[in-house]
Amino acid sequence: MERDPRSIARARARVAEAGLRNVSFAQSMCTKSRAASLSMPLWLPDPVSVLRSVSQLVRPGGVVAFHEPYWVPVLSLLAPLPLWSATASLIHEAFQRSGANMELGPALYRAFQEAGLPAPIMRLEMLLGKDPDFAQWFYDIICTLRPRIQQLNLPLESLGNLETLPERLQAEVEASNTVASWLAPVGAWARRPSS
Repeated sequence: MERDPRSIARARARVAEAGLRNVSFAQSMCTKSRAASLSMPLWLPDPVSVLRSVSQLVRPGGVVAFHEPYWVPVLSLLAPLPLWSATASLIHEAFQRSGANMELGPALYRAFQEAGLPAPIMRLEMLLGKDPDFAQWFYDIICTLRPRIQQLNLPLESLGNLETLPERLQAEVEASNTVASWLAPVGAWARRPSS
């Protein structure tokens, strides 16, 4: 479920390219849907009302769970790697200037309670290492965000030639005495009260 038709079009193209036939998309605000699908609250102006609405679709005693990316540890960990840091910072700024709440992860604790749910059990996980997939994932996000980055006049040229970005990211972390990371999702879950 997605409110932006352009995002749906891109997602449909990726699904078709992958040959998947068991995926469908609906254009809707999740606050107006009766479906049990969850979208990422970081893009929503009022995540508490979404949590409240979605939790009503869960049976009493059922689990309400969200995963939200948290950028503070990612940006901190990547600071010693100049190209990684520039790439992650550009992604973070593009999302933030596009209206995303980039620090919603830890705020889920309060949001769950404001939505009438118990205080959630929470966990932060962060994959670390020198896996080439990390470089590819950051490159893929940059490519997806490229039109928005250009629209916002953010310094995309600071990353150099995008065609070689994954290789340069990988070379930087391989040459370092440290690790890179992928996103740091905060997971929060709670059971819907019985009454």
